[in-house]
Amino acid sequence: MSRTEVFGILSSLLLVVAAALVLSGCSTPEGNAAEGKRWYRMHNCHACHGEQGYDGGGPDIANIDMRYRSFVHRLRNAETAVMPEFSEEKISNEDAADILAYLQSIER
Repeated sequence: MSRTEVFGILSSLLLVVAAALVLSGCSTPEGNAAEGKRWYRMHNCHACHGEQGYDGGGPDIANIDMRYRSFVHRLRNAETAVMPEFSEEKISNEDAADILAYLQSIER
């Protein structure tokens, strides 16, 4: 096998590995509703949104129809003075996916 062929094979393998890494970084974490309920209480979301996500003074977020990336954006960049912003250090992306799974699991 020539050096050119070896280089071609190694380049192709490197490209496949790089693509896999990029795609894994872009994927939505799998949410766990049971854990999300725990995080929801732990981060005091219920104080405004209520125990069920719809029975508090804040906006109704039960059974929310929102994609993961939009949810995380709203969590990190609250657009109201009342809603606190939660950095990734405060609520990890995985925990955010859990909270979203919990909210989406609430039946009305």
